[in-house]
Amino acid sequence: MKDEDYSQRKGVADEPNWQEFVQGLGGGELVAPLIARQGVKNADFLFRQARVVAELKVLETEFLDTESIRQKVADAYARHVGADPDDQGSPLRRELLGIIRAPLQRIINKANRQIKETKQELGLVGWRGIIIIVNDGFRGLPPGFVMGLIASILDGKSYSSTDGFIYQTNHYVELPDNPYAVLLWAPLYDSKAGDDLVHFVNELGRNWRIFSEAKDGPYDYSGEQETIDLASALVVTCPGRQRRYTGDE
Repeated sequence: MKDEDYSQRKGVADEPNWQEFVQGLGGGELVAPLIARQGVKNADFLFRQARVVAELKVLETEFLDTESIRQKVADAYARHVGADPDDQGSPLRRELLGIIRAPLQRIINKANRQIKETKQELGLVGWRGIIIIVNDGFRGLPPGFVMGLIASILDGKSYSSTDGFIYQTNHYVELPDNPYAVLLWAPLYDSKAGDDLVHFVNELGRNWRIFSEAKDGPYDYSGEQETIDLASALVVTCPGRQRRYTGDE
């Protein structure tokens, strides 16, 4: 990781940039102009060639009381100094789950309904659904914790209109086997998702990297990893590494 303080930097993953990206390099279009009937709770994007409907959710925008949740997370850390939120038996983890699970589940439920209504309204039979979840500033939530919680929510209820998620951070993350601070793009798929959907999401991620680097780059690192040890991933909070680098020198 370079000497630059990446805790003070952020990416470009927000709604205006996503709209610009989808209509350009992303190869998709906005759903709203296609909906004629009033009252339809539609998703944000569709990609005709891949037969995919996608809904973008930015956590800070979607949480009903962002500042209250942020303060509760900070208070939980203050009560459990030094605790690891990725430790399954940690009191901190249990407290964070109590704070975040219900709001995150509401977001996922809403997104699934929007994807479902869009498919029904536009007659998109056989199309797949993707929920894009952007974490734009909840730095108290490590990537492994959020991905594990999303997986748990998926396992606990049937989301018939959703075939996968993309978890994207707008803040930098430290990985144990990568010397660079990175912006995370981490997909998670339902068991019914096919290889073609995985290929589409991977290509979408590559094009997003090109788009975002043109706006915010150049980046120190623009590689891909087939697997990521999210259990040991940390949000960057200072100029140096928080844990020892375990990759090749």
